[in-house]
Amino acid sequence: MSFTSIMFACHSKAKTPVDNVLQANNDMAIIDFSGTEALTFLAANLGLDVNKLMTRGLGIKSSLDDDLNSRFAFAVYYFSETAFRFVLSSEASLQLQALMNEQQLRYDIDYVLRDDLSVATLSGQHAFDTLIECFKLTPGLRLSDQQSCYGTQSGDVFITAIEHQLEQQFQLIAKAPELTKWQVHLQQRGFTLSLAEVA
Repeated sequence: MSFTSIMFACHSKAKTPVDNVLQANNDMAIIDFSGTEALTFLAANLGLDVNKLMTRGLGIKSSLDDDLNSRFAFAVYYFSETAFRFVLSSEASLQLQALMNEQQLRYDIDYVLRDDLSVATLSGQHAFDTLIECFKLTPGLRLSDQQSCYGTQSGDVFITAIEHQLEQQFQLIAKAPELTKWQVHLQQRGFTLSLAEVA
């Protein structure tokens, strides 16, 4: 019997918070972005180093206002040369959508705002090991750059590894019923549910 391992990552230099916390992020948006000129758009309009986006799941953290810790920060994940996923605040998504709408006549690009998806953030001493066990992931990728992030699909959940304010965090992105199921499961495993931070 053969199986495909699902690789996962963590940051090698990020601090791991002591408390195991699951944070519901109600003010997050997911935008799936595509097009034959998607890479060109990302480089020209967002100033991203697209050479860092050549491996499925690898991502870059950046910002619409040059501040990686502001509410205009975002992460963009590479699926293929023509398909990407943005994870960002609802406020930043409005600004990004306006930019995309403005540039659609100039570039062959398109996007879909994924209103059907919700986000939760997991952090703490047991976060990484818990995700590895629950989602049958294979650890092995180490991210050393603060701007690097990584995402992978496991079943109905897209799981990411990001660094936020020098701390290791993980995001679970899924449809609301699926995410609720995982939130209950993670609470049973000792993660404290908290409300999203107000920016």
